[in-house]
Amino acid sequence: MNRCLCALIAVVLALATGVDLAAAATPTLGVQTSEQTASSSQEAVAASGAAQTNPSNTNVSIRVLSPGNDGSVSQTNSVESSADAQNSNAATQDANQSQAAGGTGACCSSGSTGIQSAQQAASNEQAALALSSATQTGASNTNVPVRVLSPGNDGSVSQSNTVDSDASASNRNTADQGATQTQSGAGGTCACSGSTGIQVADQQAKNEQAAVAASQATQDHPQNTNVSVRVLSPGNGGNVTQSNSVDSSANARNSNHADQSATQSQAAGGSSGGTGIQIAGQEAKNEQAAIGLSAAAQKNASNSNTPIRVLSPGNDGSVSQTNAVSSDASASNRNSTDQDATQTQTAGASRCGCASSLGIQVAGQSAKNHQGALALSAAFQDGASNENKPVRVLSPGNDGSVRQTNSVDSSASASNSNSTDQSATQRLGGGSAKSCGCSGSLGIQALGQESKSSQGALAASFAAQLGGHAPCGCPTAASNVNDPVRVLSPGSGGSIRQSNSVSSDSSGTNTNATHQRATQTQAGASGASLGIQAAGQSARNAQLALAFSEALQRSPSNRSGPVTVLSPGGAGSLSQANAAGSDATGTNRNWSGQSAIQAL
Repeated sequence: MNRCLCALIAVVLALATGVDLAAAATPTLGVQTSEQTASSSQEAVAASGAAQTNPSNTNVSIRVLSPGNDGSVSQTNSVESSADAQNSNAATQDANQSQAAGGTGACCSSGSTGIQSAQQAASNEQAALALSSATQTGASNTNVPVRVLSPGNDGSVSQSNTVDSDASASNRNTADQGATQTQSGAGGTCACSGSTGIQVADQQAKNEQAAVAASQATQDHPQNTNVSVRVLSPGNGGNVTQSNSVDSSANARNSNHADQSATQSQAAGGSSGGTGIQIAGQEAKNEQAAIGLSAAAQKNASNSNTPIRVLSPGNDGSVSQTNAVSSDASASNRNSTDQDATQTQTAGASRCGCASSLGIQVAGQSAKNHQGALALSAAFQDGASNENKPVRVLSPGNDGSVRQTNSVDSSASASNSNSTDQSATQRLGGGSAKSCGCSGSLGIQALGQESKSSQGALAASFAAQLGGHAPCGCPTAASNVNDPVRVLSPGSGGSIRQSNSVSSDSSGTNTNATHQRATQTQAGASGASLGIQAAGQSARNAQLALAFSEALQRSPSNRSGPVTVLSPGGAGSLSQANAAGSDATGTNRNWSGQSAIQAL
């Protein structure tokens, strides 16, 4: 930019070589220089770990010849871990320059010279890393109510083993740059040189961001057991809810927004025609990388409900058994760049026998963006089992509804989004020759815009459900078992719903929108005028999106084997489902709009 300034000053001096320097008075010289620099470097690291080994909750209620109701039982083993790393940076730069340059009023005196230079630079580097791990081993919940000759109702039982892990890493950066230059030049009188105005504005914004988030949640051998025994103890069984869940999520985000605005206004006067030169240069660069990793694993999860009734009339409560594993990973990069350059110039008119005005306007804009996003998610479930085996002997009553579920979910999303708006407006009003023998005005307008974007997104998701285990420890399939037994126990069976489901989702998306608008307006002289307008626009975008998804389910099994012996009653409805779904979507979207308007 400095070399361009020197070259343009040399051009101005060459244009003024026709002036009688010996007779000229000393002109007025005004120089304004503004320079701003903002730099920031940030690092944030967060690590969190939580571990729980062999937690146990046990409730044993024994009633002998003791009528009454049992209270509700709630047993929970939970592990939570969270890590959060954030960087935030905001840089605002504003430069205002106003100059009123006055020339000498006498004849044969030269006009004024005004030079304005504004330079702004903002640089930011950010790195954020967050790690979170949660582990639970050998979690156990046990509830054993025993009734002997003790009528009454059992309370509700809620048993859960939960592991949660969250990691979040984010970088945010905002850079606003504004430069305003206003110049009003007064020229000399007859046969003298006019005023010379030079305006230079340079803006530059750079940003580099990197965010990494990793999360892991593991649950090994969680177990929920509810054994209700009734002997000669009429009453109703309470609802039973058993769940083993593992959740893991990782989120890495980068966000950048840069606004650049340059406004130049120049009014050049002079008897020999003023010379105005305006240069505006803007450049914005951004590089972003986001990685999100998430893993959730559950091994040998077991839910068991075995109510036993002997000579104990009553109704069984609803039974809900769930083993769930979910893993989410999201990596996202977003960038928005707005560039606006406005140049307005009113060139001074010439008199008889004098040269005309010269106006030069140059505007250059460039926006570059490189983004990369990677998201990986994996969910595993090994040895999940749900068992419900109610036994009734000489115990009339109805069975409650049974719902058994083994589910595995994994989703990964990697997204890059970029929006670039470039607008340049140039207005040049040329001076006219007022009488004979004078040449018209010369106007030159040059405008160039360029936008480049390279994006890459990768999303991979994997979900697997493997074999279960029998009570003896032998490996079997992922299973749901419901085996109610009735002996001399009239009543109706409850509805049964059994499902084993695996789903995997992966999405890699790139979106880019580029808007370029160039407007050049020139009003020529009434004499012999020459107008030159040049506008060039270039928009490039390279996008790559990859999505991988896989869902595996091995030997899933649903079994319902009701046995009735001399036990009148209706069987409940039965619903069994084994589902495996896998979805992968890779999408690229690009939209470029270019508009160039030239009026001469």
